[in-house]
Amino acid sequence: MEEFRVTELTLDAIRAVIREEMAKPVSPWLGTTEAAVYLGSTPGTLKNWRAAGSGPTYHIVQDRLVRYHKDELDRFVRSRG
Repeated sequence: MEEFRVTELTLDAIRAVIREEMAKPVSPWLGTTEAAVYLGSTPGTLKNWRAAGSGPTYHIVQDRLVRYHKDELDRFVRSRG
C-alpha cells in the first residue's frame, strides 16, 4: 500500500481551499467589491459598466448602496460566453 505524505505544497493547497470557501458570501447579495471578485473583475469596471448602462443587473438599496445578486452575476457571465 502506498503511503501518503503531507507536504508543504499539499498544506498550502488545503489552506487555499479553506480561505476560498470561507470567503464565499453567506448572502446572495454582494457589494461592488465582492461582485468584482466573484466575476474576476475590478470594482472600477463594474462602476464603468453601471455608468454605461451595461454589465450585470444591480440594485440600489437605501438610495446609495449598490448590490448585485449572485444569480444575476451568473446570468451575466453565461450571456457573455
